[in-house]
Amino acid sequence: MLLYNLPAQPSTQRVYVWRKLKKCGALFWQTSVCLLPSHPGFREQFERLKQDIAERHGEAKISTIQFPEPSEQKAVENRFRQQTDEEYQEFLGRCRDFHDELAKEHKASHYTFAELDENEVELEKLRSWLSKIQGRDFFHAALKNKARQALAACEKDFAKFSNTVAKTNERNLQNTNRKLKGR
Repeated sequence: MLLYNLPAQPSTQRVYVWRKLKKCGALFWQTSVCLLPSHPGFREQFERLKQDIAERHGEAKISTIQFPEPSEQKAVENRFRQQTDEEYQEFLGRCRDFHDELAKEHKASHYTFAELDENEVELEKLRSWLSKIQGRDFFHAALKNKARQALAACEKDFAKFSNTVAKTNERNLQNTNRKLKGR
């Protein structure tokens, strides 16, 4: 558990700490009270953040806690799962957006290398994002497998789009060559 306090101004300092904590998957139990599962790597992250907070004229305390009742432990684990499922849900929405974008490109016959590059960048962002979410999925959230399947479907859809771009550009090149030979 990390308990911290930062000056109210500038607010960028509080946002910085909040972002660092969210990035490592911390669960905000209350304002300025965060939990992470017991793991040496997380302790190190909290220690570094504690130093950052001190450098920003704040205070931080790190404690190890145990819940006396199994039901309390289960409740905390469920909150971690819920937090991670919210991320997976947002990821699934972005996967739907990715499919919609490829469908739009197909409908408009935008089979250019620029479109291919743009969509490949988006696919890489999805891969990276899912990897980060999975790294914060400490208690195996319910949507994990659905998110993996959604990424696989995006990769498959992109592969089809990529093949269509390649075939279309090859056909265009052949047509151009035929026209040039006919002159």
